[in-house]
Amino acid sequence: MTSALAAFWQRLCDSQKQRIYILPTRAGYGFAGLLLLMLLGAINYNNSLGHLLSFLLASLGHVTMHHSHRNLRLLNLKVTPLEPVFCEQNARFKLSIQNEDSRDRYQLEIAHKKHPQMSRWRFFKSYEPLQKIAYIDADNMTSCHLEVKTHRRGWHSLNSLRVASLYPLGLFYSWTIYPQTAQVLVYPQARGKLPLPAPPDGGRQQLKGEQLGDDDFAGLRNYREGEPLHRVAWKAVARDEVMRSKQFSSPEGHELLLSWQDLASLTDTEAKLSQLSSWVMQAERAGHHYGLQLPGNRIEAGNGPQHQHLCLKTLALYHG
Repeated sequence: MTSALAAFWQRLCDSQKQRIYILPTRAGYGFAGLLLLMLLGAINYNNSLGHLLSFLLASLGHVTMHHSHRNLRLLNLKVTPLEPVFCEQNARFKLSIQNEDSRDRYQLEIAHKKHPQMSRWRFFKSYEPLQKIAYIDADNMTSCHLEVKTHRRGWHSLNSLRVASLYPLGLFYSWTIYPQTAQVLVYPQARGKLPLPAPPDGGRQQLKGEQLGDDDFAGLRNYREGEPLHRVAWKAVARDEVMRSKQFSSPEGHELLLSWQDLASLTDTEAKLSQLSSWVMQAERAGHHYGLQLPGNRIEAGNGPQHQHLCLKTLALYHG
């Protein structure tokens, strides 16, 4: 008995930490006005059934307000950022909602704050609806994906989330706010009309990543950040604890240097970053060994998904 009371008290304290706000809707104000008219009519004509119906509907409204408030209690939200995207694409987040109460939840609407700085007088317009959840079982969890349009490169924050509900009768609008810090990396747009730079030394052949076929093993070299882990010579690491990468000769791969200096014809910084992003994607698809050179930063040649992500992340976070 004592443990049950302690658990109930802990849940009650946890619920008080999350503020829940509630206001009547248009239907709620109409319902209240109708009750007032009914009560005035019952008083004017001294009608007992009119009094009974008025107070019965008033008690129904009071119970509705209680259920609307309770529908948002003891909800725990967790947001997980997903894979990076390119600018103008939708940043994707995974939202997990844990219902920690013994009652089911209904008709939840998830919205996010569009701008970090929110005007007090434009509270409802500052939030953009993202997802609707019809039902969550008691003591259970549900998951969904949230997609937010991106307009600039760099880290894209989800800002705060608003969980709202019109349950059960639509007479009251209740909501609560959950601050969030989840971020998704946004690459520059991969666009540009300039052709991929030609390899130096008239197309000098370079060593390429390990692949199936007739490529020959060409030796080991020190591991460089961004290279795929499947190229690491793990037996050599176990022997002397030095990270080395396996090299395989390939007649197709060439070493390219994607340099900021090659974009002198472009005057806009964002246009240069978009062109470099496009070159990175083209070089990766062609299987080239490519590096990236920016003012004050240089990434040595490599290839593979991790190397591509390193180059695109450097472009996304560039501050010139």
